[in-house]
Amino acid sequence: MDLVQLICCWGKDGDLVSGNSGFQHLTFIGSRPIAKRVVTKASEVLTPVVVELGGKDAVVICDDYLKKKGIEGIASVLLRGTFQSAGQNCIGIERVIVSGDRDNYEKLVSLLQYRVDKLRVGSDIDQSEEIDMGAMIMGDPKFEELEGWIKEATEKGQGRLLAGGKRYNHPNYPQGHYFQPTLIVDLDPTATIATNEVFGPVLSVLYAENDEKAIELANSTPFGLGSSIFSTNFKHANELCKKLKVGNVAINDFATFYVCQLPFGGVKESGYGKFGGEEGLRGLCVEKSVCYDKTSLIQTAIPKVIDYPIANGKKAWKFVSSLNKGGYDHSILEKCKAIWSLAKNSS
Repeated sequence: MDLVQLICCWGKDGDLVSGNSGFQHLTFIGSRPIAKRVVTKASEVLTPVVVELGGKDAVVICDDYLKKKGIEGIASVLLRGTFQSAGQNCIGIERVIVSGDRDNYEKLVSLLQYRVDKLRVGSDIDQSEEIDMGAMIMGDPKFEELEGWIKEATEKGQGRLLAGGKRYNHPNYPQGHYFQPTLIVDLDPTATIATNEVFGPVLSVLYAENDEKAIELANSTPFGLGSSIFSTNFKHANELCKKLKVGNVAINDFATFYVCQLPFGGVKESGYGKFGGEEGLRGLCVEKSVCYDKTSLIQTAIPKVIDYPIANGKKAWKFVSSLNKGGYDHSILEKCKAIWSLAKNSS
C-alpha cells in the first residue's frame, strides 16, 4: 500500500522534501543542525515530525555489580557496545561510568586495555583476514575531529590514553577509512570528547564515587537518547533508571530496548517523539474521536434549564456549577450536595 516510504535525496533538495505538503508525517534521523532545517521547512506546511538526533549514551556500572559478577562479562558487553560497526551506532556506548570501589575500576580498565590492544582492524570483503572492526563511512574530516578531541583531553590532563587515538593506514587497503580502536580512561566529564557525540570506535571510561554521582555524570551532557544500568539489585537499578534523563534504558544489558522494538526516541538534544512499537505506529496515525449512544434507552438531551434562549440565568448557572462540582470535586460531601442541587435546578 506504500504507506511508509524511505526518502533519499541530495542535500540541495532537502527543503523540497521537508516542505512538501503531500507528506502526512516525517521521521528524521540525523544531526541537530539538519534537524532544525527539516523542522523549519515542515512547519511551513504543518507536517508533524519525529526527530532522533543521536546521543551520548552512558553505561552506569554499580559497585555491587562488579563485586558480585566480576569484570569479564561486563567487559564483553562494553566492547561490543562500543566497537560494533566501528562505533557508528546512535545507541552505541559513548561513556562507561564505573561507580564505587576504585580497585574494581582499575581491574576493569586493565582488562579493557588488554582486549582493546588485541582488536584487529581491516576489511572482510575478500575473507583473507580475521578482523574485529571494519572501516568507517567518514574519512579525514571526522578523523581530524576525533584526533583533536583525544589530543586535547590528554594534553589538558583530562584523560589517560591507553590504546589507539589515531587513524589507521591499513597496508592492504590504504584507501579505507580506518580508525584505531581507542581506549581513554579517567576521563574528565567536561572534556570535549566527553560531552560531544563521538560516533566512532572510542571507549571512554569515567570514575564516580557512588551511584548518585554516576547518575549525575550520565545526565551531564545535552543528549538523552539511551543508556544502561548494571546492578544486581533490580529495585536499586529501577530507582536509578527513574533519575536518568533519557528516552530509553536497558537494565543489566545493552540496547535491548531497541531489539524488543519498544517505542524509541530521545529527550533533550537527542530529539523528540517516538518511532517503533505500538506507540510509534499510533504516532503515524490520525486518530479520530467518535462519541455515540450505545443504546436507544439512554440518549443525550439538553436540560430545559440551559436550553436556548435561557429562561432563568441564575438557575442555569446553579445547574452548570453543580454539574462541574459533582464531576470534579474531591469531597464526597460536596459531590452529594452538587447532585442535590442538580435535581433542584434541572427544570
